[in-house]
Amino acid sequence: MTAHESRPAVGSCMLHGVKRPASRSRIVVILAFGLLSACGRQQEAATETGPRMVELVPVTQEGANELREFTGRVEQTSISSLAFEVPGRVVQIGVLDGARVRKGQLIARIDPEPYELQVRRADAQYNQLADDLKRKAVLHNESILSGGAFDQLKAAVEVARVQRDLARRDLRNTRLIAPFDGRIARRTIETEQTVQAGTPVFNLEKAERIEVGVELPQSIAESLPLNNALRAQAWTPDRPDNVFQLVYREHATQTTPTSSSYRLLFSVRQPAQLTLLPGMAVRVRIGVNPAPAANLALSVPIAALSVTPDGKHRLWRYDPGSSKVHAVPVDLREVRNNTAIVAGDLHAGDKVVGGGSQFVAEGQAVRPLDVTQ
Repeated sequence: MTAHESRPAVGSCMLHGVKRPASRSRIVVILAFGLLSACGRQQEAATETGPRMVELVPVTQEGANELREFTGRVEQTSISSLAFEVPGRVVQIGVLDGARVRKGQLIARIDPEPYELQVRRADAQYNQLADDLKRKAVLHNESILSGGAFDQLKAAVEVARVQRDLARRDLRNTRLIAPFDGRIARRTIETEQTVQAGTPVFNLEKAERIEVGVELPQSIAESLPLNNALRAQAWTPDRPDNVFQLVYREHATQTTPTSSSYRLLFSVRQPAQLTLLPGMAVRVRIGVNPAPAANLALSVPIAALSVTPDGKHRLWRYDPGSSKVHAVPVDLREVRNNTAIVAGDLHAGDKVVGGGSQFVAEGQAVRPLDVTQ
């Protein structure tokens, strides 16, 4: 073999020398990865089969008479439409829209002159007939005037008296007077305008008492004493320090195709240094008289609740003896911020899974998580 022919053999031998170490390296790496993945699967399997770590929270008990806040609205209270009882031309308007008036205060006046003339005429007719009756009475006593003629004269005097009284009443009715303390909600006339009798010209709203309406869910309303024992307070959002007391008046049920609610109506005297107008929003705090211990409510964090496939609620109660959890069906009564008020086979002090309840199952072993770590 020549030297030239031996180079390929040397080169081939060198290539084999290089390739063999590379193949061994790849095999070592593959085996190492295989061992690591196998260890990982074993650790994962061990984790899955071991107790799941969960955070436990206590079931607490709180009074059903806790104060609760809702949004209310000032209702349009009793409004009376005021109208002149006689027609005429408006010559004076004593108040403007939104003004407060006192009982007996002059609100508006129409031209009294035509009615003053009618009073003068009625007075004259009555006085004439009354004087005539006195003269004829003497003739009647002397049997000169028949009884029938005298009776007709007495009837005419009585008619004249009634016409005089009606004329005087019409004159008084040219002045529109406030029948009670209130606030002018609306005015529909101007001076020099001719108005007809009975046409509403002012809307007068009672100002002594204001009504506040609040809508409550049925679950909350049915837990309240819908009577005079119901206590409530209110304030306007811009003046939270000016709190005024509300008095329960009545309630009504409002039913829709999807839900039911209660509309509570409270009354309150017009607060000092505060004007409440219809449509204004207020915050209402409602409470009830102290309830017996049997009526105390159970509460848990809202995150502890889970929903069953049929749409019902449940909690997972922890059994410290077996370190397992068991489902407890509950009725959700109310949600207060991040707290759920529930009813079910629970007791204050029970421990339930506080979060991640969708990852536990009936009878599963769990390990409480030390949240202080």
